[in-house]
Amino acid sequence: MDLKFSFGGASPDHSHDGPGEAPSGIPLPFSVAPASTSSVLEVQVRCTDSAVFAEALSGDGVTYGRAEVDEADRDPRALARAAQSAVARVVAELEGPLAESVTAIVLQLNGAESRIIEELGFEAAQDPALALTSEAFQRRTGVALGTPVRAA
Repeated sequence: MDLKFSFGGASPDHSHDGPGEAPSGIPLPFSVAPASTSSVLEVQVRCTDSAVFAEALSGDGVTYGRAEVDEADRDPRALARAAQSAVARVVAELEGPLAESVTAIVLQLNGAESRIIEELGFEAAQDPALALTSEAFQRRTGVALGTPVRAA
């Protein structure tokens, strides 16, 4: 059996008209990743009654990754572990230099933000509304040391 395939109008038997010319069809390179013009990349962490969610979101609203960790316990220590795990998972979804480009961690954890900041050992920043990620957090999540952390 002789099978022939064509992609986007190009035929494998088609000879090119000139040097360097490609057959007709879908232009390359493909661009499958979302594109953002913002220099802001925040990891936003929020929770529901049963889970903690982290989302890598650019300043102009492009989502680069999402992660969910089941956590029904509202104990601050367990919630902190779930938040850290969700951040690590979403950063792992980011590719290459994007993973190193997180500009802030934003916590929206039903009023437990200050307890979570304390549980995760974040350092106080000059601005009392901010904290900074720790070396231990960097090792566990890939978010750079000293990245600002704030409550939403």
